[in-house]
Parts: sequence; structure tokens; C-alpha cells
Amino acid sequence: MDNLKKIIEVLNDLIRINKDREAGYSKVSRELTPAEHNLRSAFERKVMESRNNISQLEQMADEIHHQLGEAESAEENPHRESLAGRIYNMWSEVKDIFTGKDRNALLKSCADGEVKAKTCYEKALDAAEYPEQMSRILNEQKSSIDESPFLLTNSLHPVQS
Repeated sequence: MDNLKKIIEVLNDLIRINKDREAGYSKVSRELTPAEHNLRSAFERKVMESRNNISQLEQMADEIHHQLGEAESAEENPHRESLAGRIYNMWSEVKDIFTGKDRNALLKSCADGEVKAKTCYEKALDAAEYPEQMSRILNEQKSSIDESPFLLTNSLHPVQS
């Protein structure tokens, strides 16, 4: 029972993180010029990734709520304070990264945000014991962040450590 409650808390944090990522990447994508279409498509892929993550996380949270027999769903109380809220607090230190007009500074900020999101997923994976299917989905979501074009040295932006 305690492990299920930990899982709910962690899932709620990851939902909030992905909602912030979705909003941030949407905002940045809208602010780009037409000449930056290759960059826009990279941001739009991150928006879609975040939306997919949210959907999967909410479904998992609903399943756990059902197992616990709780009436509330993750959608009804997405900002529930929790022990795992520390994971979201880690993220919130950088959630305002999606600002700035300079292309290199913006890309560096996105890379920094993806590194922080990756760290949050790592902490989340260590925070509880997950059923195999949930663990697989969380690892897949983390892997998609690991493969972010903002983290890879490529034509978009060589990330420096």
C-alpha cells in the first residue's frame, strides 16, 4: 500500500514536469521565425513527446488509484503535495528555461532542461518499486529524453559540458 502511494506521488510529479515541458516547448516553437523551421520541428516533436508521456503517466496513475480504491484521479488533483514532490521541485528550478531570444542561449537552455528532466526520471525510477509494465514505460520515457536532439552533438547545437 505504501509503495502504491509512492508511485502515485512520483507519477503526479512526472505529469507536472511533462506539462511544463509541453507548455515550454510550445511557447518556444510559436516564437521561432519561419526560417527556423528545422528547429521548430524539433520543438514540436518534444511537445508531442511530452503529450504522449502525460497520457501514459495519467493512465498509470488512474490504474494505481483504482488499485488503492481512491475516488480521486490524477486529473482531479494534479498538484497534490507529496513526499515525491521533491522530484518536481528539482525540475521547477529550471522550468523557466524556455526563455531568451538568442538561438544559442535558447538551445543551451533546452539542453540544460533536458538534462534536468533526465535526472528527475532517474530519481523517479529510484523512488519506488514499480510493476514491470510501469517500469518499462518510465524507462522508455527517460530514453526518449536521453535521445533528445538538444542533448546530442549534432547540426542543431553542439552541447558542451
